[in-house]
Amino acid sequence: MIKDIVKIVSENGFKFFTTERGVYILGDARDVLKLVPSSSVDVIVTDPPWGVGFDEYDDFKVFLDVRDELYRILKNDSWLVFYFTPKRIYDITSYTQLFEYRWMMPYLLESYGTVSRNPLGGQAGYSIVMVFAKGKPKVKFPRIDVLYADELPVVIEKVREAQFKPTYTTSALLTMFTEEGDVVLDPFAGYGSIPLVCELFNRRWIAVEIDPVKYAVAERVIRERRVVSIRRLKKEIAENKQQRRTLLEFVGVKK
Repeated sequence: MIKDIVKIVSENGFKFFTTERGVYILGDARDVLKLVPSSSVDVIVTDPPWGVGFDEYDDFKVFLDVRDELYRILKNDSWLVFYFTPKRIYDITSYTQLFEYRWMMPYLLESYGTVSRNPLGGQAGYSIVMVFAKGKPKVKFPRIDVLYADELPVVIEKVREAQFKPTYTTSALLTMFTEEGDVVLDPFAGYGSIPLVCELFNRRWIAVEIDPVKYAVAERVIRERRVVSIRRLKKEIAENKQQRRTLLEFVGVKK
């Protein structure tokens, strides 16, 4: 499946990078998703644009525009799971015309004695994860109703970037809704936090991102397993400097 996607995006002139398990594509989700075969994805886990002014690409309408494509691409009896904001919960009612709403999970933005940055400002609080279904899928792990925003142990320092979703939280979502070897689609992949967790948990993945800066950061986060500050990575990319510490070096493994 991943090889097929690589061939398709290559033939259509998209920039991309690959790993053993996935492909990360630079492009507009509205264009890329049209090329993905129907009923080819096991689950969708993503962080769509909220339209709250993060940056020039934070256009909520794009999420509405790709609804039909997401439904077409997703296999029957599968999950659509996405990070979202309580402020726009009533703006996604059009998704219920195709998908069945199942439940909403809050995730706490302060846990384990550390503080995660609130995407909507401030340093504490909560945000939400929305769960929709196509058909009648079953959870793979007992249902969790409250999640915590934290990083996996391999991520040594807290990633204080609102659009880099907490890796511990994403790992819980993958445990609930996927199995090893499943194909996970993230059409709004940002800095690559969701594909990174897919790599760590042996899920195959397809990721799409329109912002070339986020794409560049994600390539280092995913391919080179760099887990330092996203802000530092953005600065290094802008200054064209080399960052030497990889994930293996962080956990004390020498090449």
